[in-house]
Amino acid sequence: MIIVKNSHFSGFSLIELVVVMLLLGILSLFAMGRLFDQNQFAARGFFDDMVTAVRFAQKLAVSTGCEVQVLITSTSYQLRQSSSCTAGDFTNLVPNPANRANDYLNNDMPDGYSLSSATILFNWLGVPSSGVDTVVTFSGGSTPLSFTVYGQTGLVDV
Repeated sequence: MIIVKNSHFSGFSLIELVVVMLLLGILSLFAMGRLFDQNQFAARGFFDDMVTAVRFAQKLAVSTGCEVQVLITSTSYQLRQSSSCTAGDFTNLVPNPANRANDYLNNDMPDGYSLSSATILFNWLGVPSSGVDTVVTFSGGSTPLSFTVYGQTGLVDV
């Protein structure tokens, strides 16, 4: 009987393991800085919520047949609708469709950010009454965010 010794070892060497751990550590330093910046995360959430609100305002104008006003200031936004579907009477805040208890407004803008002011009035066709393209810019972070409401169609494009 012949016994053959197989001296083939498998696995990683200690040097390979140390190099991989070192590279993972360096990469995690950069990733952690981006993941734990709460202000940047809150800013993106504020912007996305604002775009959703403008799209909801357009759909609400079409579904109710009444004009809906989106009022964007340098620090907040809100949706308003007239009480009796009369032009120019935008006294009622639109209820938030998520819970119907709170009004659709947001003034919790993160520190260091600002908005370009705009007023968009959607008519019963879902088209801005002005007929002019409106660009809203949200700036203050590393890259400014913006969306456009097209005056001819009412499309809200990010």
